[in-house]
Order: sequence, then structure tokens, then C-alpha cells
Amino acid sequence: MARSAARRASREPGMAADVVVGRACPALATQQLDPTALTRLAGELESSDLARSIARTYLRMLEGRLSRAATALARRDDIAAMDVLLSLRVSSATVGLVRLESAVLCVIDAVRRGDRELASELGASMAGIAPEAGAALQSHLDATASVAQPDALRRAP
Repeated sequence: MARSAARRASREPGMAADVVVGRACPALATQQLDPTALTRLAGELESSDLARSIARTYLRMLEGRLSRAATALARRDDIAAMDVLLSLRVSSATVGLVRLESAVLCVIDAVRRGDRELASELGASMAGIAPEAGAALQSHLDATASVAQPDALRRAP
């Protein structure tokens, strides 16, 4: 069922990628972004500037990671796929993109089970929901920029 839905989505532009991923991966998170993730990261790093910089770096690298994942999945290179997918999963969790993280976990699961066709289909669907995830993170960064003070100003007497 999940495979046929993924195939239909690739042929029918009206079918959203997140619907396909959701059908193939019932554990897919419904929440796009955990806004507290960057706050927790800033606390761990003792620097909101560094946490925001990590989030901006994540956004710059997202397209490249998705491209590398797609290439590895298309080549059926499980080692390269797992390398990029595991990195994408951890970094997505770090910046709070819980929906994208759960989609990545579904692809990882398919790769681990050796279901390369499903992994490729889920990978394509994962890439389809990534722009919305990136936009949610960018929007959060923009919305919190006005309240974020540089760390140096907070430490000033």
C-alpha cells in the first residue's frame, strides 16, 4: 500500500509528499517544529548565538544532504545512504525539525530492512517535505531574532 501511494505521488503532482510519507511511516510526527529545541541547545552550549548559527548552518546544508541521500539511495549504496541519513536525523533533531527527523527515521528503517525500493520512495517523499521544514525553521529564526540578544550584550554589566 505504501509503495503504491509513493508511486502515485511521483506521478500525481497533486498528492503531497507528506501524505505518502505518513502512509508509509505511521509514526511520522505531526508537529513540524519543536520551538524549544534551539532554547535547549543554547542552554547546553551556553550561547544562543552559537545555537542560532548551528540552525543557519543546518539550513545552508539541508539541500546538499538531501541530494547526497537521494544519490546514495538511487545507487543503492546503503553505507553512503546511512551516513548522510544518520547525520540528517541527528541534525534535524538538534534544530527541532521533528517531522523531518521522523521522516528520516522511516527511510533509515527501510534501508536497515534492505527494502531499497521503499527506501528510495520514502527518500523522495522526505525530500518533498523538507522545504516546508526548512521554511518553518527559518520562520522561527526570523521571529525570534528580534528578541535574541547577542551573548556579549547579555553578559555586559
